[in-house]
Amino acid sequence: MVQIDIPAAFVASQLMLDLGRDAIKAQAAANPERPSPLYYRYLTRTLLFAGVVIAPAGIYLLAGWPGWEQLYWTERVEQVIFQPLNALLPALFVLAIVVAGWAGHVIGYNWLVSGKEKYLRPTYLGLLGLVAAVVLSTHPAFLLVGTYQQYHHDRGAMGSVWRNPHDFGLGWCGVMVYFALAFVWLVWRTRKDARESQPWPLPGKPAQG
Repeated sequence: MVQIDIPAAFVASQLMLDLGRDAIKAQAAANPERPSPLYYRYLTRTLLFAGVVIAPAGIYLLAGWPGWEQLYWTERVEQVIFQPLNALLPALFVLAIVVAGWAGHVIGYNWLVSGKEKYLRPTYLGLLGLVAAVVLSTHPAFLLVGTYQQYHHDRGAMGSVWRNPHDFGLGWCGVMVYFALAFVWLVWRTRKDARESQPWPLPGKPAQG
């Protein structure tokens, strides 16, 4: 869902920083003058996850089931053919996902290296809670598959998500398997990096450890 995908990129970037916080702080303390190698490694991974996992998954659902993907908030995403402004919405959606991932990384990293790490976990967990509240407040939108007009004027014509209407269930399951596998790899790789990383030495000084 649009309401989930954009903040998910922000949350994922900050979760990675949280998993690697000890290594990041150690490297930053060893050389506080410039970002450590982990800054760029995590940033690259954040942007790849946002651009290669979250964005394609979201665009796939937005293209195939546009009403459900944005919880029937607007009819514009269903009217993109020969509509220049409406056609811009999917592009802005992808852009917002990538920017959210970048922003989460920059903000979270700065908190970790400036003694404000106490803000990191409450921020991304609080955002998760807020997103859940927003989605749940739209009930029963996330349980119905159809068009904007059907949702607002003829819900009886819509299909339940549990009955695979318009092959929605197959598409959604495929997206979630792809996302889950990528996310598990992301967490595993981030934790592995955190365990293996050594403090970044100052120029001319040997690494500690």
